[in-house]
Amino acid sequence: MKAPAYYNAVAGVLAIDVLAMLVALPVAFPSTGSTATATSTSGQTSYMNLTIAFNATTGWPQYSPANFSVPQGRVVFTITDQDSVANWTGCPCTVQGTVNGVETINGTPYSTVPTSNVAHTFSIPALGLNVVSPGLSLVSFTMDVTKAGTYSWFCMDPCGTDPGGFSGGPMSAPGYMSGTMTVS
Repeated sequence: MKAPAYYNAVAGVLAIDVLAMLVALPVAFPSTGSTATATSTSGQTSYMNLTIAFNATTGWPQYSPANFSVPQGRVVFTITDQDSVANWTGCPCTVQGTVNGVETINGTPYSTVPTSNVAHTFSIPALGLNVVSPGLSLVSFTMDVTKAGTYSWFCMDPCGTDPGGFSGGPMSAPGYMSGTMTVS
């Protein structure tokens, strides 16, 4: 699947033009931080749980685990987002790269998420994946991962500490709003 037009990979740095906001977000994706492995219950479908919580030392929101492994095949992700509700006008809030183009938020399916509550995203450009995570929510989605490799993921919501929110703080610290998914 071809990545959406608003993704642009350049020399190990991902630059994102967020629609009308025209703001570039450079984020490097080194493989550091905690790791975890998805568990499989049937041999064909694996499950991966991610949590967005506040880091006790920095006070910044942080995905955990940031670096993880899943086997090839169907993977059901669950994201428990403990961050606060936020309004992100200009959000590219269309769900992409999931089975049937949907994600479930607190039990309700969405193909486009309202911009009135977008705390984070979970995006993997190389796989065409973009999932939106509202604050104080439980998000689930399913994707079919058919190609082995290590894929960089990141959050594209402006949750950094600079005035525009696209750099600084958690957006610049590896293992907070970026990491890797290894598929074997």
